[in-house]
Amino acid sequence: MQISELLSLFTSHPGVSALRHLLSRKTPRRLQLCGLQGSAAPMIFAALAQQKKKQASPWFFILNDEEEAGYFYHDLRQLCGDENVLFFPSSYRRAAKYARRDAANDILRTEVLNRLTTQETTERPLMIVTFPAAITEKVAAKKTLTEQSFTIKEGDTFDLTKLSEKLLELGFRRCDYVYEPGEFAVRGSILDVFSFSSEYPYRIDFFGDDVDTIRTFEVQSQLSREQQDEVSIVPDVEQQASALVPFTDFLPERTVVVSPDIALVLST
Repeated sequence: MQISELLSLFTSHPGVSALRHLLSRKTPRRLQLCGLQGSAAPMIFAALAQQKKKQASPWFFILNDEEEAGYFYHDLRQLCGDENVLFFPSSYRRAAKYARRDAANDILRTEVLNRLTTQETTERPLMIVTFPAAITEKVAAKKTLTEQSFTIKEGDTFDLTKLSEKLLELGFRRCDYVYEPGEFAVRGSILDVFSFSSEYPYRIDFFGDDVDTIRTFEVQSQLSREQQDEVSIVPDVEQQASALVPFTDFLPERTVVVSPDIALVLST
């Protein structure tokens, strides 16, 4: 049986239909699901996400630890695709006390914050998977993220020299070739920049002062991957922010919070 066929069975299940009805109510509520084993939980929420809405509220999954969160995230990605399923990890490669930040994790964290800040209207919910140790770390305020980020669209007009100066002001480092988040390079009419909101760096080709094309590219081979119409340039806001706030400040009022052990989350 294909995953799509199994997901279709869950979507039409009476229990899932009843849960969908309860979640559609506007009054605050607490629901408990029992008897779910293995991948049944992500399967149910993937089935719920199949129903399109004009503006779906985010779903916030807090698993007990990083390993559980990783498995849950992988299942959701397999069922729902990667467009609306995000992972919010800890900033640190090991424990926070060792202060060894992980650049890849910083990208994932910033991507989540950026998606929550832009609040794009989606027909399916934004699903964020995390664990207690990750959400106990404070983040840059929404105002800071908005003020220090900017968007580049195909067809926009920029002075490349002034754009380079702006990147330096935001804490980006100029180099010959881009390999890590927070770096940028200028070669003729081409600007390479590695934003903290993207897994891959961007290659922006100018025709005069106009943005001609925008593409992502591979760090190792420096070869282009996919063309983009619009990209968000985000610096390492957590390192530069004068004040940090709880991650929950980014969550909209009607966010659906899901956890196998909410008492553990509240005690963290």
